[in-house]
Amino acid sequence: MTRRYRTAKSCAAVAIAVASAMGSQPAIAAATPAAQSAPPSVTDARSLLAAIQGGEILGVPALPDLVAGAEATLASPDYWSNWVHEAMRNNKLLLPLPTDVIKPDVLLPHERIAAGTPAALDRKQSPVDIGAVTYEWSGRTKTVNDFVRDTQTDALLLTHNGSLIAEFYANGYRQSQSHHGWSTTKSVISTLVGIAVDEGRIVSLDDPIERYIPGLEDTAWQGTTIRNILLMRSGVRWDEHTSEISDNDQFLQWIDLALDYHSGGQIGKTRNEYLRGLARVAPQGTAFNYNSGNTQVLGWLLESIYAQPLSTTLSEKLWKPAGMEADADILTDRTGAALASMSLFARPADFLRFGEMMRNGGTAANGRQVVSPGWVTEATTNRQPAHDAGDEHESSYGYQWWSGATSAGFQANGFQGQYITVVPETCLTGVRMAHMLQMAPSGDFAGQGNDEWQTLLRAVAKQIGTCAE
Repeated sequence: MTRRYRTAKSCAAVAIAVASAMGSQPAIAAATPAAQSAPPSVTDARSLLAAIQGGEILGVPALPDLVAGAEATLASPDYWSNWVHEAMRNNKLLLPLPTDVIKPDVLLPHERIAAGTPAALDRKQSPVDIGAVTYEWSGRTKTVNDFVRDTQTDALLLTHNGSLIAEFYANGYRQSQSHHGWSTTKSVISTLVGIAVDEGRIVSLDDPIERYIPGLEDTAWQGTTIRNILLMRSGVRWDEHTSEISDNDQFLQWIDLALDYHSGGQIGKTRNEYLRGLARVAPQGTAFNYNSGNTQVLGWLLESIYAQPLSTTLSEKLWKPAGMEADADILTDRTGAALASMSLFARPADFLRFGEMMRNGGTAANGRQVVSPGWVTEATTNRQPAHDAGDEHESSYGYQWWSGATSAGFQANGFQGQYITVVPETCLTGVRMAHMLQMAPSGDFAGQGNDEWQTLLRAVAKQIGTCAE
């Protein structure tokens, strides 16, 4: 869900709609065995506060840390100086929120992705003070420290030549705190598809999707190739950009999933029911449309070919082999079907391990070849023109990967400013986790910091030098 919704009214409306629906009836019994771990029942402000205070809501620090972090940021005169500058010069209003407030996960179940033996991150003293590195942005000279403070960045991590050289946390987040990756999840799912190709479980990306998911026969998806789904060129309808709730597929799906889960299937829809009901609006391969339904179909594909929950495949094929340091979580519907497009929660350091693995041609820090170098190259360089890589500019899109900060670079993007960015030219990998909601006076979302983030990375790359010999 990297595209921002057009008005703040959309966010408020869906929150009210789902909360009203949930508050009008008791939550109904347990999830299926495939979706055993559900977030706490949240029906009002008091129960939400209690859940946060106990640290039980995914991706949110415990209340004392959250409050302390917000106080540190909002008490800073420099924060407000930048806020006024952006408002006056660029007509952008940064919403001063303490954390991510768009939380479908408080109403849906989730499954754990088990980690194995962690691969240690080599820590090395940077040749320069990363926090003091400067870059030019919006008529001002800024530092990396300024970026963290000004843009509601919760975590910023950098590796150079495979060594961790910078690690910043803010707003109550810590090294041990998971964060919502939003649509960086899509790039993770793409990598699992690559592993399935490497293993011969997917014969060809040009196979029609129903060859592997018979449940998509006689739907709009029939005949659509896996390749066109990866490239966001399926031609199947999905609109997650409109401010009209009645037409916004992502909001509608969240509501349907929550209603189905809490009613025990009496109302609403499961993930697969929602996907099967979508219509075709264009011939496949003819136009790019950023469509989270595409990635959810890829998740369904993986569930089908491995005959197990996506969380298990993530653990067995990626999380354990790559040496991730902590368990992760992914949201599901009532049946255990994963929301593969936008719902991975993990520690920032594990998102960094993932980016480093991709920089190294699919080889993890522990030396394991997790996905083939050929897949990494094809997924990140076989790009076609696509509008909007996170801010309002032209970019290009590969197999669920965006173009990056440099000509050879690539990037995983997520809503509210989640980025996993690889700069191969200087062996630099950066992760930025955030909860950035920036509005224009019209009420439209006005960017999530992508252009500034990439400018910062280029400045850091220039300062730290090239790849080691």
